[in-house]
Amino acid sequence: MTANTTPVINFRRGGTAAEEAEKEASSGYGRREAKFLSLRGDGEKAVVRLLTDHDDWIYVLQHSFIPTKPAPQGAEHWPKAMMSVCRKDEVFAGHYTDCYLCDNKVKNSFGNSGSPYVRLWALAIEREVVYGDGTEALGGPAHKDLIVGIRDKIDEIDELDAEGKPTGVKFRYPRVLIINQPMKGFFSNLKALYGLHNTICDRDYEITRDGTGKETNYRMAAIDPVADVAPGTPHWEQYQTALAEREINLDVIVAERATDAYYAKWFDPAKDVDKDGNVVPAGQARPVGATSMIDLSGTNAPAGAGTVADISPDLRSRIASLGVPAAPPAS
Repeated sequence: MTANTTPVINFRRGGTAAEEAEKEASSGYGRREAKFLSLRGDGEKAVVRLLTDHDDWIYVLQHSFIPTKPAPQGAEHWPKAMMSVCRKDEVFAGHYTDCYLCDNKVKNSFGNSGSPYVRLWALAIEREVVYGDGTEALGGPAHKDLIVGIRDKIDEIDELDAEGKPTGVKFRYPRVLIINQPMKGFFSNLKALYGLHNTICDRDYEITRDGTGKETNYRMAAIDPVADVAPGTPHWEQYQTALAEREINLDVIVAERATDAYYAKWFDPAKDVDKDGNVVPAGQARPVGATSMIDLSGTNAPAGAGTVADISPDLRSRIASLGVPAAPPAS
């Protein structure tokens, strides 16, 4: 297979299987962007509606907190560390023959082994609790400072013209979150709730960080179901529409983090990524900002661009159909 192509992906799925895999392993904002769920401090919390149910959780071997190489000229907001999907994960079935981080035994930011461990991925909508303010619109004086409902947090996304410039029109979408966490201490708690309800998509959850460092756990408090936001409702369909229109695809998000371009951009000092997304020897790339590794539409690829031009229409179509949770029929 050629460099900068994307393999046909069939990620391993399922909370139960992921839990077993983690046990085995532990023995040794643009339109297409979504934010990661990040609770940094003890006691910090968020309310979410999971879009990816238990049987569709993606799990991969993942390197975490890996120091990045020096920032290229002109780069802004260059992170000190990044995560990556291990290129030696069996899901890639030999598509990649190397993993820079494994092969060079790169240590993480804490000076410890950067060996990969199982991590899970899911999509969610960030929500917020609404409290009465004393007005009749929010329940009147009797409901002041009491919970009167839950609503989506909203992101405003610029409409872009054919040249990629903002038109001045803003689109409003529910805020999509990427959840990337281990089974132990996070997804195991959701797995237990799945066992109670046979789904985790029918209600909101308040997630609270408990502790710091290796002692961190996450408490999940199930909120009473909101019937008009459940799978099969018009509101749930709005979530699916938002994912489709913003081209947020969980499989592609995970796959990107194992590509040649991703490793060249963040980790491998002998390689760079040019403005068209091609991997080139270090020092030959022009100053670049963020690089999109995979273009599902195929419309943004300049002639001869290796990153996307050699992805066949059939493969692009198959990738595009992955990772977007389908709305199950109403119960």
